[in-house]
Amino acid sequence: MNEISPKVFISYCQESIEFSDKVFEFSNKLRSEGIDTILDQYEESPKEGWPRWMENSINESQFILVICTQEYLNRLLGKTDRGIGKGVKWETNIIYQHLYNDDTLNKRFIPVVFQTAEIEFIPMPLQGATYYDISKSERYDSLYWRLRGISRKEKPQLGKLRPLPEKERKSLFVTTPIDLNSWDKAKWRGAAFLMDIKGEEPPYLLLPYTNEYYAKKIFEDWISMYGREDENNEIRIAIIEGDIPGEEPGYTIHITPNIDRASERMQEQGFELDENFLMSISRMQRANPTDNFKMFNIFKASYHRHRKYYLMPAVLDEVRGNIKPLYDLQILKHELIFRDVTEIGEHDIDSAVTRQNKPWGNL
Repeated sequence: MNEISPKVFISYCQESIEFSDKVFEFSNKLRSEGIDTILDQYEESPKEGWPRWMENSINESQFILVICTQEYLNRLLGKTDRGIGKGVKWETNIIYQHLYNDDTLNKRFIPVVFQTAEIEFIPMPLQGATYYDISKSERYDSLYWRLRGISRKEKPQLGKLRPLPEKERKSLFVTTPIDLNSWDKAKWRGAAFLMDIKGEEPPYLLLPYTNEYYAKKIFEDWISMYGREDENNEIRIAIIEGDIPGEEPGYTIHITPNIDRASERMQEQGFELDENFLMSISRMQRANPTDNFKMFNIFKASYHRHRKYYLMPAVLDEVRGNIKPLYDLQILKHELIFRDVTEIGEHDIDSAVTRQNKPWGNL
């Protein structure tokens, strides 16, 4: 704490005996509390003369308290008769010169009023400074601690800056039953069908691959994710019938995620569909039957009769033309979508099938 008594000059107007006594009492109170006030009433006749005494006192003081009244302002502005209030005129000229020399930066001159109504008489160069209405005890206290150089509200240490808020991001929700690496290496080669001669069992849709290891991996992964029975139809399989310009007659098998089910999962995970993007990855194969669609039509009729089928991988020996079904990896499915190319619009999930110049070929 600052224990040094500050030296403070009091500039005021001796406009009446009563007012001078009031200034005297104010100065005495400050001195009783350790403030070294300089007041003309403590001097009878300074040896250097009053003009020099006033200038030296202002120059040597840490603070100058300007007691603002209407008469003080009138004398400062030269609105009184010649010869009246020469002391105030001299002091205020010195104060103005200090403000001018300091480039209007005010660290020493403090306006003080004894009553609220006198605030309007604060000289213009001091109107931007904090003033003190000492008719209020709390303002006198504020002035006292300012003269002492002590803040009653200690400034806390500077803390760490708050982290920047995270920007809201659009979420890209990727959903697919397709493991790209496995499908690229498995080399899918179309479709094959198996049916019960008696027609008592659901038919089989075989997906032949040339690489047995990755064919097994694809279905093992599916069984791990969706089970032996794809109850929620997570794996969407559509067979698109009809001619496609630029392609041989046949049908296209399109394997995609079930978008409706993916949307449900997005909502379960707290994603808003209107604020996020949904991306799916699919695979397709164009089949060109050489039996005039005989096996295809038998399979289709069997599926419609049973309303379910088995999806199963198979291994294709492209040299010998043999197909080996992998029965232990079959998955029971309840939905197979048959569509005609004429049903598919531009933004349809199966639009990749009808698109010309497919960027990915037969994926």
